[in-house]
Amino acid sequence: MKFNEFTETVRDGLAVLFEPDNMEVAVTRVVKNNGLILTGINIRDRNSMITPTIYIDDFYREDIQKEEIHTVVLRIKDIFTERCTKVSSDNEIQNYMDFNWVKNRLIYTVVNQSMNEEYLEHVPYIPFHDLAIIFRCVFHKGENGLASSTVSEDDLKRWHTDTKTLYQLAEKNTPRYFPPVIDRITAYLKARNCLPAFVEDEFSGECGELYVISNEMGLNGAGAMLYRGILDMCTELAGDSIYIMPSSIHECMFVEAGKVSEPKMLADIVKEANDSVLHRQDILSYNVYYYDRKKHMLTTVTV
Repeated sequence: MKFNEFTETVRDGLAVLFEPDNMEVAVTRVVKNNGLILTGINIRDRNSMITPTIYIDDFYREDIQKEEIHTVVLRIKDIFTERCTKVSSDNEIQNYMDFNWVKNRLIYTVVNQSMNEEYLEHVPYIPFHDLAIIFRCVFHKGENGLASSTVSEDDLKRWHTDTKTLYQLAEKNTPRYFPPVIDRITAYLKARNCLPAFVEDEFSGECGELYVISNEMGLNGAGAMLYRGILDMCTELAGDSIYIMPSSIHECMFVEAGKVSEPKMLADIVKEANDSVLHRQDILSYNVYYYDRKKHMLTTVTV
């Protein structure tokens, strides 16, 4: 079964379940990080502003049988029901229009600039080396996850504010919502088991201790390297200037600069992880950065 046929069959199955209850079911294509396009199903109460999107790409297989699609439809129905118990109320959607409500909920994340050129045309951002600092509004954060929305250029106009103000607010809020984590990679791997083990092997006895910068949630944690004073804390831990490897959008790794004889080796490791380990949407950069302990300056390493 082709993907388009699968998509329409799933949509039709959901329409049978939801449309009699004044719900609208529609297929949407969403551009995610690094240009990845996902297919989603929007299920919306015609009397509500809330439209949860459920991505269906992972449910698809070329050999999927029609009788299996009923199971997929029921699973999506369950996900929708679960989401509706957590998603923001219409009142909160109305609050989103009010900048006084939003300003204490603004956070930032970092993405690759060149891999998101089309996406960045529609959102306010601040260039940061080869990266872009973008902004999100947090609706809910708890044990069950995070509900947030990317700030768009339309939001900026609606709120009568500017990108500089967004950054000033997000700079205060982000560490509060997502406290930083700086840890040795061995401890980080043991606690989360989310970084490729081969990276630790590459550095064994060669470049000294390998560390990780992220946040307590482990979500979009690479942005923690922007926290005020965080890189100075990293150099204190390493006892020297540091090389920083953007291992994904969720974390960065760093090593003591004095233990690295050839920075190109670090770039090669980043490239290998990006090309063979990470999903496309998790890639942050192919570059390596250097933070000078004395100058308090971050630069991109040329290799």
